[in-house]
Amino acid sequence: MVNEILIEDRGSISVITLNRPEKLNAMNSELRSQLIKTVRDFNRDPKKKVAVITGSGRAFSVGADISNIAEDLAEDLRNSFHQFIKEIRFSNKIFISAIKGVVAGAGISLALATDIRYASKDSRFVMAFHNIGLAPDSGLVLMMLRLGGVKFEKYLLTGGEFNSDVAKELGFEIVDDPLSEALKKAEEIANGPFKSYSASKRLINRVLYYDLEEFLDYEAAMQGALGKTYDFKEGIKAFLEKRIPQFKGE
Repeated sequence: MVNEILIEDRGSISVITLNRPEKLNAMNSELRSQLIKTVRDFNRDPKKKVAVITGSGRAFSVGADISNIAEDLAEDLRNSFHQFIKEIRFSNKIFISAIKGVVAGAGISLALATDIRYASKDSRFVMAFHNIGLAPDSGLVLMMLRLGGVKFEKYLLTGGEFNSDVAKELGFEIVDDPLSEALKKAEEIANGPFKSYSASKRLINRVLYYDLEEFLDYEAAMQGALGKTYDFKEGIKAFLEKRIPQFKGE
């Protein structure tokens, strides 16, 4: 089996790397399965305190692998994408993301689910759900609006992309070397008063993410319905055929 997730053990710190560089770390079913297992194993290990999540190659992740998309979108969200979002967000441990290059769709959700976020100056954040007739998923609407406010509504409503300057408003710290900065912060946290950091995360969750599970259930139902539409089927077909989709609004 190909290791689509790489794990580097640094004592109380783990570096988790999405490893499909030839596909810009698009999340196929195998990568998602490995990511869920990796994060769960990390959360269950009493010796671990901080995880750094990054991507290999020239992207963090372009989100779901459209060529590997499931027939039942609601079930797929509940059983994979939502699982790693909840494992990260509701963990009593600290997660840091290190972003470079392109990050899109559920890749943005993965980054926003972490507690501390670093990105390179040339990072590009792409919202392309609507190109295949879907709405944003993996908790993106809730996290983006809670963290960045209504200024991000236009991206959630109709798509588009933004650069690292705009990403600052979502809490990304823009640096020359995101992984290096993430590792420095991880060491600082791992060697600090960790229980107070963990308690602080629980308080943050109480304010920002108290209704995340309910929202994800609603999101899955909506995306499942969109997955049965003409526009979704046309969007997927057009993507695979490398052409502009001809939507009908139905």
